[in-house]
Amino acid sequence: MPSLLRRTLRVAAIACATLATSAHVGTSNAYFDGLVGPYGIRVIVRTPGVIPGLAQISVRVTSGDVEQVTVRPLRSDVGLAGSPPPDIAQPVPGDADLYSAELWLMTAGSYSVEVTVSGAEAEGTTFVPVLAVAERRLDMHPAVGAALIGAALLLFVGAVTIVGAAVRESVLEPGVEPDAKRRAHGRIAAVAGALTVALLSWGGWTWWDEVDAAYRDRIYRPWHISAAVGTTAGTETLTVTVDDPAWRGPGWTPLRPDHGKLMHMFLVKADDLAAVAHLHPVPDGDAAFVVPLPRLTPGDYHVFADIVHESGFAHTLIDMVRLPAAPRVRPADRPVMADPDDSWSVLLPFGEARAAEYALPSGRTVRRDGEATFAADTETTLGFSVTEADGTRSALEPYMGMLSHAAVLREDGSLFVHLHPAGSINLAAQTRFEQAEGDGRGAVAHPRHVLERNRAPHEVAFPFVFPDAGAYRVVMQVKTGDTVETAAFDVEVSP
Repeated sequence: MPSLLRRTLRVAAIACATLATSAHVGTSNAYFDGLVGPYGIRVIVRTPGVIPGLAQISVRVTSGDVEQVTVRPLRSDVGLAGSPPPDIAQPVPGDADLYSAELWLMTAGSYSVEVTVSGAEAEGTTFVPVLAVAERRLDMHPAVGAALIGAALLLFVGAVTIVGAAVRESVLEPGVEPDAKRRAHGRIAAVAGALTVALLSWGGWTWWDEVDAAYRDRIYRPWHISAAVGTTAGTETLTVTVDDPAWRGPGWTPLRPDHGKLMHMFLVKADDLAAVAHLHPVPDGDAAFVVPLPRLTPGDYHVFADIVHESGFAHTLIDMVRLPAAPRVRPADRPVMADPDDSWSVLLPFGEARAAEYALPSGRTVRRDGEATFAADTETTLGFSVTEADGTRSALEPYMGMLSHAAVLREDGSLFVHLHPAGSINLAAQTRFEQAEGDGRGAVAHPRHVLERNRAPHEVAFPFVFPDAGAYRVVMQVKTGDTVETAAFDVEVSP
């Protein structure tokens, strides 16, 4: 396939994916794994995709003796005072450690799901940030449409018949036949009734179209951005400008740092996923963010940029950018003004990293542990272990507060999820809800990462649910000493 056509198809795939996007690209489900009081839990929130809609909540207890789990939705602008009472999550038959519940998300906006776990030891509460956004419009099943049309026609004919019969015969004595004049009045009344019912039906149809159009307008789409390569103070830079009207529109709140950064950006080479950079642009004016560009292979790149607002609402901004093949402005490997936490790597092309082990440039090896196969819409754990060149265990160090960062990408770029061992939730948003709702309650514990606590220092794991079948790349980053290294694993997800 010609490269231009391939690039066009990839861009089209991303454009389609943005119709079902919120905090990440391609899925708005939320995953959390951590300690709540003395209990280890894993929470998966499957968002409804339509508003109002029912979110599916599952809570798996990974440690501790739990007696009851409750959940409830909290809007960021309402809080506990305006929220309903908690719902009791029900145990799932056949799995003693799994609890399930459904919660209505009635309006669009930033929510958290308050999860309270209680048992003989104590009680603990945490908040799982969730974005309630309309992501799609549900189509009516043809059989339902046909049944409704048939019912409407039956009601129409019945209403016209009743009006005509009422005018023609309602005032006559029993057994008296209507004369020609009264039959004529009945026909006139039937025609008038038909016109009236048709007018009312047309008005209802118009109202329905307006409601449907308003809902279509509310379907979430990522803010429009423009990514461009330029030069600043002798250094080649990438500037991302948020040029969407909603950027400073109603309800806008300032950005909140996540892991100390206002923006986390991933650049991924589009044609073969063989180069990736994890960068941290800084604000440059009112709506622009700029970051020095590292040495990356020339070509077209996906841009995925995560930001979170003070309201708790998180966005993943997406675009495509072409990195030129011209000589770099500065020959240094590390650009001037680069954030010390910026990292980048050249990887094996997509499809060549299917083995369970990945060799890092330092001589270390990353091994993918756990499940050998994956199924769509199924809870899973992406586990990894790191060893030195001599086979001894590596001593992993925190990288921006985490033992590891990861990203899951679909081969065509239509899905991107930034993961931590605590899950896919935005920790800045979680902290915001903890500060707003947890003060003075005594039950809220800042979540440490139960998988990091229970695993050896050279092991990390990420909770995840692959939303659909297909080909994916899992990119994971670890830090040893002062070096951040990146490994890639290609997996096939079955239906």
